[in-house]
Amino acid sequence: MKIAVAMSGGVDSSVAAVLLKNEGHEIFGVTMRHFDNAKYGFADDVGINLAISDARRVCEKLGIKHYVIDVSSDFEKIVVNDFISEYEKGETPNPCTLCNPTIKWGVFLKKALDLGAEKIATGHYVKVKTKDGKFMIYRASDAIRDQSYMLWRLNQKQLSSTIFPIAEFSKDEIRKIARDYNLPVHDKNDSQEVCFIKGKYEDFLKGKISAKSGDIVLANGKIIGRHKGLPFYTVGQRKGLNTPWRSPLYVQKLDVKNNQLIVTDNPDDLLENRFVIKETNWISGKIPQVSDDLSVQIRYNSKSVPVKKLTEISGGLEVLLKKSVRAITPGQSAVFYEKDCLLGGGIIKKI
Repeated sequence: MKIAVAMSGGVDSSVAAVLLKNEGHEIFGVTMRHFDNAKYGFADDVGINLAISDARRVCEKLGIKHYVIDVSSDFEKIVVNDFISEYEKGETPNPCTLCNPTIKWGVFLKKALDLGAEKIATGHYVKVKTKDGKFMIYRASDAIRDQSYMLWRLNQKQLSSTIFPIAEFSKDEIRKIARDYNLPVHDKNDSQEVCFIKGKYEDFLKGKISAKSGDIVLANGKIIGRHKGLPFYTVGQRKGLNTPWRSPLYVQKLDVKNNQLIVTDNPDDLLENRFVIKETNWISGKIPQVSDDLSVQIRYNSKSVPVKKLTEISGGLEVLLKKSVRAITPGQSAVFYEKDCLLGGGIIKKI
């Protein structure tokens, strides 16, 4: 089979290429240029330029062709602009969950197929199996590395065109394979979460959003300080409030209408068991049925929690949990699982 391997310049996608080549497939590497270093504050020898250079070196080592495709216009228009817009609205987005269906499995997939590929392959730690005639995503064998949360917006056509070669491996095993094949990236550090941001989110957002100072307010209405602009805060945040108080303060809510930052000194005030999601996507095409095996994950680095009830509302669902969780954050993804099977999800809009 002729397969285009999405080469990020990292060890995971590099080993994915090794595994597929060893299986006898005709493979070639493709790297996306999704932003310009200068525009996003990266030096010439880091950022996307380094990713392209490292991917090219791996392809040379494996004796396969390497292509670079420019998706920067679509990436900025779809992913970066949405990232900025969501922060302006007082929400905390996860740009990777939008980039995956629109750029990696959108623009990139189309261009890879145009280059003659029958399928694409990536270095994501996830499994794909068929269930009831549908392609479904499952958590990877290495639970620590599992990346299924990021892929909840994919559809059947995208999954049917994709191979995930490293799903059964641990990170240590992947690095060993890379060393065994003397790949030039075998000891390369994992990439940061948001590829187009160098340093702090706040520094990136400054000058791109309109943020006005306002009151920092306790839940009882007492004003105790001033915030520097709501887009620079997120629910659950503790550091950076710079407001003297008798005990640590936590961001409880961003009141966009009144431009107030609601805070609390009681971390239990951050506990919630109900929220609304919109912009939903269900991989099988069906809304999940509540059962003892249904759970939801409300951020990338959190554990799934059991779901008690789902209620359909206009444009989405109201979710009731069996137990309260801390800092449910508007803008983040709520991703649903039936045991280890990813069912889909939606964007948290309010609590």
